[in-house]
Amino acid sequence: MSSDFSIEFNGRYIHIIHAPDYEISPESNDKMWRTLAEACRKYKCLKVFAEGAAQTRRVSSLDAYQSGLQAADSIPGLAMAICIYEYTPDEITEFFKNVAYNRGATIEFFNDKQKALEWLGVKDDELKH
Repeated sequence: MSSDFSIEFNGRYIHIIHAPDYEISPESNDKMWRTLAEACRKYKCLKVFAEGAAQTRRVSSLDAYQSGLQAADSIPGLAMAICIYEYTPDEITEFFKNVAYNRGATIEFFNDKQKALEWLGVKDDELKH
Protein backbone atom coordinates (compact mmCIF):
# COMPACT_ATOMS: atom_id res chain seq x y z
CA MET A 1 0.00 0.00 0.00
CA SER A 2 1.08 3.53 -0.72
CA SER A 3 0.77 6.95 0.86
CA ASP A 4 1.77 8.68 -2.39
CA PHE A 5 -0.20 11.50 -3.95
CA SER A 6 0.46 14.53 -6.12
CA ILE A 7 -0.80 18.07 -5.65
CA GLU A 8 -1.20 20.71 -8.33
CA PHE A 9 -2.92 24.10 -8.53
CA ASN A 10 -4.84 24.90 -11.70
CA GLY A 11 -5.82 28.47 -10.88
CA ARG A 12 -9.28 27.58 -9.52
CA TYR A 13 -8.67 24.78 -7.05
CA ILE A 14 -5.97 22.53 -5.65
CA HIS A 15 -6.07 19.08 -7.18
CA ILE A 16 -4.88 16.03 -5.23
CA ILE A 17 -4.40 12.78 -7.14
CA HIS A 18 -3.94 9.68 -4.98
CA ALA A 19 -1.81 6.77 -6.17
CA PRO A 20 -3.82 3.71 -7.35
CA ASP A 21 -2.71 1.74 -4.28
CA TYR A 22 -3.23 4.60 -1.80
CA GLU A 23 -4.04 3.54 1.76
CA ILE A 24 -5.90 5.86 4.11
CA SER A 25 -4.12 5.60 7.46
CA PRO A 26 -3.18 7.93 10.32
CA GLU A 27 0.27 8.33 8.76
CA SER A 28 -0.97 9.04 5.23
CA ASN A 29 -3.62 11.44 6.56
CA ASP A 30 -1.01 13.37 8.54
CA LYS A 31 1.25 13.63 5.48
CA MET A 32 -1.63 14.73 3.25
CA TRP A 33 -3.01 17.38 5.64
CA ARG A 34 0.46 18.87 6.23
CA THR A 35 1.24 19.00 2.50
CA LEU A 36 -2.21 20.33 1.64
CA ALA A 37 -2.03 23.06 4.30
CA GLU A 38 1.26 24.25 2.76
CA ALA A 39 -0.30 24.28 -0.73
CA CYS A 40 -3.38 26.18 0.50
CA ARG A 41 -1.16 28.85 2.05
CA LYS A 42 1.14 29.02 -1.00
CA TYR A 43 -1.70 29.41 -3.53
CA LYS A 44 -4.12 31.24 -1.20
CA CYS A 45 -6.79 28.73 -2.15
CA LEU A 46 -9.24 26.84 0.08
CA LYS A 47 -11.01 24.85 -2.67
CA VAL A 48 -9.64 21.32 -2.98
CA PHE A 49 -10.59 18.45 -5.26
CA ALA A 50 -9.10 15.07 -4.32
CA GLU A 51 -9.55 11.96 -6.44
CA GLY A 52 -8.47 8.37 -6.58
CA ALA A 53 -9.56 4.86 -7.40
CA ALA A 54 -10.65 2.38 -4.76
CA GLN A 55 -8.61 2.96 -1.63
CA THR A 56 -7.99 0.80 1.37
CA ARG A 57 -8.56 2.33 4.78
CA ARG A 58 -6.88 1.56 8.07
CA VAL A 59 -8.42 4.03 10.51
CA SER A 60 -10.37 3.81 13.75
CA SER A 61 -13.01 6.26 14.95
CA LEU A 62 -10.31 8.03 16.96
CA ASP A 63 -8.14 8.29 13.83
CA ALA A 64 -11.11 9.74 11.89
CA TYR A 65 -11.69 12.26 14.69
CA GLN A 66 -8.04 13.32 14.67
CA SER A 67 -8.02 13.60 10.87
CA GLY A 68 -11.14 15.79 10.85
CA LEU A 69 -9.63 17.95 13.58
CA GLN A 70 -6.33 18.25 11.69
CA ALA A 71 -8.11 19.18 8.45
CA ALA A 72 -10.09 21.99 10.06
CA ASP A 73 -7.30 23.26 12.31
CA SER A 74 -4.57 23.30 9.66
CA ILE A 75 -6.78 24.69 6.86
CA PRO A 76 -9.48 26.99 8.31
CA GLY A 77 -12.35 27.44 5.85
CA LEU A 78 -11.43 24.41 3.76
CA ALA A 79 -13.94 23.26 1.11
CA MET A 80 -12.90 19.81 -0.12
CA ALA A 81 -14.61 17.48 -2.57
CA ILE A 82 -13.23 13.94 -2.36
CA CYS A 83 -13.99 11.73 -5.34
CA ILE A 84 -13.16 8.07 -4.78
CA TYR A 85 -14.58 6.21 -7.72
CA GLU A 86 -15.11 2.85 -6.01
CA TYR A 87 -16.01 3.85 -2.46
CA THR A 88 -19.21 3.89 -0.47
CA PRO A 89 -19.11 6.27 2.51
CA ASP A 90 -19.84 4.66 5.87
CA GLU A 91 -20.21 5.67 9.53
CA ILE A 92 -16.51 6.50 9.93
CA THR A 93 -16.68 8.67 6.79
CA GLU A 94 -19.69 10.55 8.17
CA PHE A 95 -18.01 10.96 11.57
CA PHE A 96 -14.88 12.40 9.92
CA LYS A 97 -16.99 14.85 7.88
CA ASN A 98 -18.94 15.96 10.97
CA VAL A 99 -15.81 16.53 13.04
CA ALA A 100 -14.31 18.68 10.27
CA TYR A 101 -17.60 20.54 9.67
CA ASN A 102 -18.08 21.34 13.36
CA ARG A 103 -14.69 23.04 13.30
CA GLY A 104 -15.18 25.04 10.10
CA ALA A 105 -14.13 22.76 7.23
CA THR A 106 -16.62 21.43 4.69
CA ILE A 107 -15.74 18.04 3.21
CA GLU A 108 -17.97 15.93 0.99
CA PHE A 109 -17.47 12.55 -0.70
CA PHE A 110 -18.45 11.70 -4.28
CA ASN A 111 -17.95 8.96 -6.86
CA ASP A 112 -18.68 11.26 -9.82
CA LYS A 113 -16.03 13.84 -10.79
CA GLN A 114 -18.41 16.33 -12.40
CA LYS A 115 -20.75 16.33 -9.39
CA ALA A 116 -17.79 16.82 -7.06
CA LEU A 117 -16.48 19.78 -9.05
CA GLU A 118 -19.94 21.33 -9.30
CA TRP A 119 -20.31 21.02 -5.52
CA LEU A 120 -16.94 22.76 -5.21
CA GLY A 121 -18.27 25.62 -7.33
CA VAL A 122 -16.47 24.90 -10.59
CA LYS A 123 -18.85 25.64 -13.47
CA ASP A 124 -19.44 23.30 -16.41
CA ASP A 125 -17.67 25.61 -18.88
CA GLU A 126 -14.59 25.58 -16.64
CA LEU A 127 -14.52 21.76 -16.68
CA LYS A 128 -13.73 21.74 -20.39
CA HIS A 129 -10.38 23.51 -19.97
